[in-house]
Amino acid sequence: MRPESEAEDSPVTEVEETSVVEGGLLRRRWPIFVICVVVILIGTSYVGIGYMIASQALTAQPGCGIFAENTPDDWSVTEDWNSSYFQDSENAERRVSIRRDFNLTGYMMEEYENVTFKPRGGEDINLVGWYVEADPDAPVIVMVHGIGLNGKCKNEMILAQAMLTRQGLNTLNMDMRNYGFSDSDGEYIGAGWKEYRDVLGAYDWLISEKGYEAGSIGLFGVSGGGGTAIALMEEAGLGALWLDSAWLDWPLVVGNELERLGFPRLLSGPALRVGGQMADVDFNENHPMDLAHQLNGRPVYLQHADGDTRVSVQHAYNFKTAADTHQANVTHWNVEGYNHVDVMWAFPVEYEAKMGEFFHNALSSNE
Repeated sequence: MRPESEAEDSPVTEVEETSVVEGGLLRRRWPIFVICVVVILIGTSYVGIGYMIASQALTAQPGCGIFAENTPDDWSVTEDWNSSYFQDSENAERRVSIRRDFNLTGYMMEEYENVTFKPRGGEDINLVGWYVEADPDAPVIVMVHGIGLNGKCKNEMILAQAMLTRQGLNTLNMDMRNYGFSDSDGEYIGAGWKEYRDVLGAYDWLISEKGYEAGSIGLFGVSGGGGTAIALMEEAGLGALWLDSAWLDWPLVVGNELERLGFPRLLSGPALRVGGQMADVDFNENHPMDLAHQLNGRPVYLQHADGDTRVSVQHAYNFKTAADTHQANVTHWNVEGYNHVDVMWAFPVEYEAKMGEFFHNALSSNE
């Protein structure tokens, strides 16, 4: 019979004891392992979903597409009338007809100047625009287009420029970076967080090259051009702002866009965070809604119809409510039932008169 001490030191016994210990450790560590895997999967999905959504909204589309041949003295109302932009809308035929049947007589600008300038801040980006001078003593309006395939060449921008010209106002209709025929600085747009520097570059050019003074320069923006309202927070010399169907609350527009694309609104968080990293901007800084309490007496006119299915009229409601709490001078013109950027086409005489009166009253002359 083997001694008891030899039995205790048996290799078989040691292996069994080791297996028991390791099995216990594995059982204790298994929940931690599962949690780590779940966290990694959630994080990967979070980034992936954010990237997918943000890339759809922020991917740059330089050039002007079907609008590329438009110039102030020779332009048309040509659109893709069968696109979802029109056909997915209520009153689609009305949206098409007010544009397609618009009489362009009197809306051509025979004299204009092709100009080039840089953004404020020293970026080596060439920006281009059309400068039209109606009266050398009149104020001037910097004009900012929307997002997507867009630019100064789009028919709505040239129509608005012609209206301002007819009202005796000077204009600089520009292509922001990554749009039209201006330079690109990367794959993604900044939704206003970078482009506001382009607007300030236009402002600086007008002062240095054309002799305008602070207070005689206003800003006109359409749709996604609302993001450049940040420029008014950075430059007190911009004296007035007119926005047409524009967004001002980026989280709201991202949430609405998610719903339009069939995604839940709760994905706004990853879209904003990942989108900001892609575009190299911080969407939590210099929010356009903050302008509501930084106007310092400068007037804002919001033309935004309650039938807008592209950019919710809630942007105008929210901004005006915020501005009213600070006794700011903000006007909202709603035309019931009309859709995105419809009103200038449907009611051109009234639209032009209101815009002309607004800027003439808001801005100082350039005498």
